[in-house]
Amino acid sequence: MRGLVVLLALTFVACGAPVPLPDGGNPDAGAFSEAGFDLNDVSWLMPLPAPSDHAALLGLDSSSTRGPLLPRALYDALPGLIEMEDAALTFPKYRVISIRVDPCFPATASGCLKQIRLVAQPLVVENLQTTTEDGAIHLFFELSDADWTDVRSTLESLRTSANGATAAKPLDIHPVMASEGLRGPYATALHAMVKRLCGQQNLKRVAFMRLVQRDVAWRFGALNVENGALVADTIPRLSANTLEQGVQEFGNTDFRSGELQPEAIGDTFPTLLSESELRLTDQRTFDRAVTAALRIEHPARSNPKTMDCGSCHTASRSLRNAKKERPVDLSAHEDRFVANPRFDVRRVDGAGDDPRAMRAFGYFGRLSALSQRTINETAEIAEALSQRP
Repeated sequence: MRGLVVLLALTFVACGAPVPLPDGGNPDAGAFSEAGFDLNDVSWLMPLPAPSDHAALLGLDSSSTRGPLLPRALYDALPGLIEMEDAALTFPKYRVISIRVDPCFPATASGCLKQIRLVAQPLVVENLQTTTEDGAIHLFFELSDADWTDVRSTLESLRTSANGATAAKPLDIHPVMASEGLRGPYATALHAMVKRLCGQQNLKRVAFMRLVQRDVAWRFGALNVENGALVADTIPRLSANTLEQGVQEFGNTDFRSGELQPEAIGDTFPTLLSESELRLTDQRTFDRAVTAALRIEHPARSNPKTMDCGSCHTASRSLRNAKKERPVDLSAHEDRFVANPRFDVRRVDGAGDDPRAMRAFGYFGRLSALSQRTINETAEIAEALSQRP
């Protein structure tokens, strides 16, 4: 399904009309250079704010005419996200730390939606520095055609204001906002777009990662917003009554000892989560597990409607660890994602291969933490939005 994004992003999904460029697509308009959009032009990881200025980032209660990003009543319906912490006290700590746009998020077997997606994590101060707690809320906002026209216009304006600072950069903490600060013109314009276009009126889905034992156990789940309430969604590849999936990790960066709870029946991917299994497994099983991980990272091979949460959040670090333990050349593998060479799709996040870093696009403590899947999706979206009608 995600393999359709390059084609579908060139048109408005609902009506088939071309996506407008500035001045009717005039290449001399100045807001759209020949190179096109890059990774940091369509996905944004915000720098952490100063300890005294957490309000520089949007909160869950940030609102506009469409209402708050996450109404308190819906937040209260979520399970506790941080171990041994009162959820009511955690609510004001949540801040939006990453933003993504997507012209074709998989919604059904035959269609997709235009979206803005936000990730929020709780911010705290430790040792006079802002850091994050290990829980996250993922918010999905559905956009109309008119909304998407606004998004395109804002993206082009932001890219112009970046003045080349985002070109050929790997996806990580945003270079312009890191330089200007969260009160600068770039962040101000980006936040204004979110507040203009996102709120409870068009909030369609809420996913979460909750910490149940620090550095050891996490749980993932997702809920749809229906008639103003949260309705638990099933997790792909698992039984219909599985509404949360766990990841457990007793290892460290030197020796992994993890597992999915539950894992998909017959799946070989979890072999990569356990160092002992990785070392002892036969070559055929190892090859199948590596292929499974590559397919998780490839936007055209899997999508949120076909892949379970735990596998998505553990694939990148487990695959890189597996290649260190059992070196393998994947350069010609048929399931390896290959981006336009103008994109730098290396994963350079601060968390590296720490198996406890469950983030796909956020922070592990003070360290940026991304998945290769997020980077690859971002490359597809940037490429699609760079095409002229």
